[in-house]
Amino acid sequence: MIYFDNAGSTIVDKDILNEFNKDNLEGFANPSSFHLLGLDLSYKIENKKREILEKMGFNTSNYEVVITSGATEANNIAILGYARNNKSKGNHLITSEIEHPSVLNVFKELEKEGFNITYLKVKNNEIDYEELQKSLSKDTILVSIMAVNNETGLILNLKKIKEIIKEYPKIVFHSDLAQYEGKIKTNISFLDMATISAYKNYGLKGVGALIKKRSVNLTKIIYGGSQEYGLRSGTVSYPLFNSLYLSVVSGVKNLDKRYKSVEIIYNYLFNELSLLNDDILINSLSLNEYKEYQSPYILSFSLKKKKASILVEALSNRKVYVSTKSSCSDKIKSYSHVIYSLTNSIDLAENTIRLSFSKDNTLEEAKEFITILKEELTKIKDR
Repeated sequence: MIYFDNAGSTIVDKDILNEFNKDNLEGFANPSSFHLLGLDLSYKIENKKREILEKMGFNTSNYEVVITSGATEANNIAILGYARNNKSKGNHLITSEIEHPSVLNVFKELEKEGFNITYLKVKNNEIDYEELQKSLSKDTILVSIMAVNNETGLILNLKKIKEIIKEYPKIVFHSDLAQYEGKIKTNISFLDMATISAYKNYGLKGVGALIKKRSVNLTKIIYGGSQEYGLRSGTVSYPLFNSLYLSVVSGVKNLDKRYKSVEIIYNYLFNELSLLNDDILINSLSLNEYKEYQSPYILSFSLKKKKASILVEALSNRKVYVSTKSSCSDKIKSYSHVIYSLTNSIDLAENTIRLSFSKDNTLEEAKEFITILKEELTKIKDR
């Protein structure tokens, strides 16, 4: 098996899985309970929240961690919660055209509620800074831009965006770090809110977190027992949360080693795919030329003549697993909104393929993939 869909979901790390199984037997109590078992888990959770902040470079005095069911919920809490709570300060919000659906669709919902939304374009591998500057006004209260695009691996310059918006003190800056955390080494401590997810980084599905400044006030969108500072009601699962904690700690510790391993795979595949330019247009960037703009964990290309869906099925039949776009997107929608935004071509956006890598992938797998890809391309008829 060759699994190149790690941006969709990584395989759980064996050490994290072993801890999870152990925690379900020993850390099963409700952390909100006032008996010794519950209090002990609550104490552990607070200590591990503090360590997550430290590992990611956030000031523990100014920030807090809200445990969620994943990045989608964290994005919803951050964007809906802030916009609705602060509408009296202004109704203008800014995001980009290439965001994950769990961000884009939230903004579309807020449009229905009367908010004015600016969707920034990406030009020359960066957010259109001129458009951003022109969009800012006294009514702007929130900017949400992802750190690493989940379809192409494009790294957005969050620091530069922060420098542009800092002249407007009402603006809160949020970023989806799902494809950044544990993979890319840059400073993100200036963010006001950030989203992370365990299963994109070798943890368990069903847990993520919103990291936020304590001073940022949000309206809750889930009602219940008022856990997690009143923002995320529901019993916290210590075993799941610990898998998030362990994935963050391991990601920070092994970031450089993993990056170098994946970089070798990316460079090999980029070079080999470049030789197939009659059939393929690469949407991602060369690490040799644009290392500051490109994550080596994601490589996107579009088919010029063939149907991507047919190729993905053919590869799957040979136990090679890739995706056609974001795994979190509606399967009915026929094209990638990200590739369309970058290329302005429905044809290319309909026939895009995403390869995404993990610490467990090897160069040998990459070589075998190229061999199989070439064989299958010759079998598929032009569309």
